[in-house]
Amino acid sequence: MKKILIFVSAAMALSDAYAIRRQPHLDSPVTIAGDYIQLALPLSALAYSMFISDWQGVGQLAYATTSTVIATEILKRTIDEERPYQDENASGRSFPSGHTSFAFAGAGYWQMRYGWYVGAPMYAAAAFVGYSRNFSHMHNWTDIAAGAALGIGFNILFTSRYIPDGTNISVSPTDGGAMLRFNTVF
Repeated sequence: MKKILIFVSAAMALSDAYAIRRQPHLDSPVTIAGDYIQLALPLSALAYSMFISDWQGVGQLAYATTSTVIATEILKRTIDEERPYQDENASGRSFPSGHTSFAFAGAGYWQMRYGWYVGAPMYAAAAFVGYSRNFSHMHNWTDIAAGAALGIGFNILFTSRYIPDGTNISVSPTDGGAMLRFNTVF
């Protein structure tokens, strides 16, 4: 495990060193897709929670996302790290990645609230957003990792598992057939 961590760290450092020498890819399809996905993750979580009338979840999403955005902006203004590629149009506020923190705030909510079966693909989409920020030479991997940690961390603090109100019936396969589960809230 230690060798894997060393290899990943070295690959990330080399990737960052290579990114500094290259022009930004702001108009590439990867970067544009990352821009849209970072918005789609929290907005789709909001839409779904509202659709199923999970108002407690809407509030938890609001707390987690707002806290993530505020913490990201405070860190950007206090740390003021330069971006890997700096020109006259780029701001110096690189750490942490706002795109990544916002995407992981949405993905973290999906996973914490509704489970891994929907959370895993959302985390994959959020990881793509992080990749797109490094691909565009706007962020180092440390910026991306910090953004992901913020998005997930605030969901750990504010988001609880969704338990629907009312009566639920489910069927699960067993070795000899199936099991019918019935539960209700009184």
